[in-house]
Amino acid sequence: MSQRERNRIDTWNAVHEAAQAIAWDEGPQAATVERIAASAGVSRRTFFNYFPTKEDAILGTRAPEVTEEAIRRFRGSEADELTRVVHLFVAVVRTAIPESTSAQRRRIIAEHPGLQKRVALLLSEVERLVAEVIQARVDDGEDVALAQPDDDQRLEALLMLAGVIAKYAFHRYQDSSSAGDPRHFLEESIAMFREVVDTTR
Repeated sequence: MSQRERNRIDTWNAVHEAAQAIAWDEGPQAATVERIAASAGVSRRTFFNYFPTKEDAILGTRAPEVTEEAIRRFRGSEADELTRVVHLFVAVVRTAIPESTSAQRRRIIAEHPGLQKRVALLLSEVERLVAEVIQARVDDGEDVALAQPDDDQRLEALLMLAGVIAKYAFHRYQDSSSAGDPRHFLEESIAMFREVVDTTR
């Protein structure tokens, strides 16, 4: 890791920790951008280089993005369509809602439930980005079983299902007493939802 990258990580952590400390002590409303930046020893402009909103600084979240690696894996996977979309959804979520800050994020949301609105907005943006990736495949003429041209309802249902499966897997992983591989919980959750659908036909 270069010194520049280490500096970026240190600054990100400093801003996040300052925002969270203010929010814990005085509530999220007291954690203004100006106070957070001053506490972290950075400028307002630097703050926005790292976090889109003050809520992101408090929660330790970022604007989601679709990486080239995520697209490569999605397009190159031989798994079925649902599995591919779930994995893509999770990959994009991880860019916005890092696992490294999950424990603190759960605690502060429990204390200040209004912060959950920011997480919901981030997940909506994740859905939009994933939909764009799928639509690009359709536009390229690739056969996407659950997202046919001019069939927005199937695409919407696919995205909603992928999100629910990812959330279910995430909660099972966090509630587990063992430190298992998160991917195991994801694959189990996909299989569980398939079984539920099959047994309720």
